[in-house]
Amino acid sequence: MEPTTAGSPATGPPATGPPATGALATGAPATGAPATGAPGLSDPTEALAERLIQAQIGAFELYALYLGERLGLYRALTDGGPATSAELAARTGTVERYVREWLEHQAVSGLLTVDDVGADPLDRRYTLPLEYVPVLVDREDVRYGGYVGVDLVRAARPLPQLVEAFRHGGAPPRLPWEPEGRAEVNRALFLNLLGTQWLPSIPPVDQRLRASPPARVADLACGSGWSSISMALAYPEITVTGLDLDRDVIEVATRNAAAAGVEDRVEFIVADASDPGLAGRFDLVTIFEALHDMPRPVAALSAAHALLTGGGSVVIADERASDEFAVPGTPRDRHNYGWSLVSCLPAVMGDPQTEATGAVLRPATVKRFAAAAGFGTVEVLPIETDFWWFYRLLP
Repeated sequence: MEPTTAGSPATGPPATGPPATGALATGAPATGAPATGAPGLSDPTEALAERLIQAQIGAFELYALYLGERLGLYRALTDGGPATSAELAARTGTVERYVREWLEHQAVSGLLTVDDVGADPLDRRYTLPLEYVPVLVDREDVRYGGYVGVDLVRAARPLPQLVEAFRHGGAPPRLPWEPEGRAEVNRALFLNLLGTQWLPSIPPVDQRLRASPPARVADLACGSGWSSISMALAYPEITVTGLDLDRDVIEVATRNAAAAGVEDRVEFIVADASDPGLAGRFDLVTIFEALHDMPRPVAALSAAHALLTGGGSVVIADERASDEFAVPGTPRDRHNYGWSLVSCLPAVMGDPQTEATGAVLRPATVKRFAAAAGFGTVEVLPIETDFWWFYRLLP
């Protein structure tokens, strides 16, 4: 969950941490007992030791996923079909010996199949199963998870500086996007679900977006623009203004809008939502997976409030967390706390007025922030997703 731009009350790049799959939304309810072990081991010490070994194996799989994503290895196996290590290296401009080790690791990990296990290492031909393509290759599929390894490697880069932040306060320096480039982990979710399922399931919002005069939408912390673009594609009369403080990401968003054919109705600007010149202009304000990454969420919501026309509302989507702290936590809570610890919380700790929210944003906290920002009503919307709560805020 990459943080928003520090210091901005309402803008900044969207969170880029991986949205949870269904597996992360499940799990036994908290019972108060520590969750310390691998199943089947009665000795808690041995169970914890085994758990750490399994975690290490999982970490190495994510490192290998990082390599496969960055080097285009999964894509090359999909586009070009089964390959030996030499063939895959030739397709991707990489070194055969490295590629051979990666292929063998992926095969023993169950992510690739091999036509003849007993063949000479250079003769073995590897295949990416079709069932895994949506997860490892197809960025348009909502199940795509190829970014997970990239996100985890990025999250690890500032850990030495985070140690010092623990000791002395403040925040580690913000990471540049290179060498990985800008993540767009929510792209498929927005394009497939935002305008076709999620917003239509909020009747007052859906009706306004379909009504005349055409609705004006402000998309705060718009990042590379896919939420703005998806709304424009779903509602062909509306205009959308995406706001962000990151000039580079606004340039990316502008190119994305042109490629999607909606540049006549979607504009992206480098601006702070608290700019008085924007006040009272919008029928809908959206904040998607960004509120928890803002150091001053009350200020952000106050700015959103000021943007609204009469009768307008704010729609927020943010991390889905249990209503209360409980031990042991669900997989979803463990996921959120992990991202909060290494990324989301450190990102906002450099602001002397930070709320220090972190990624574990419970509904009660959103309601408290909204009330402090002057909203009279906060609806927790009955939208079923594994990873976000949706809220509608009314003045």
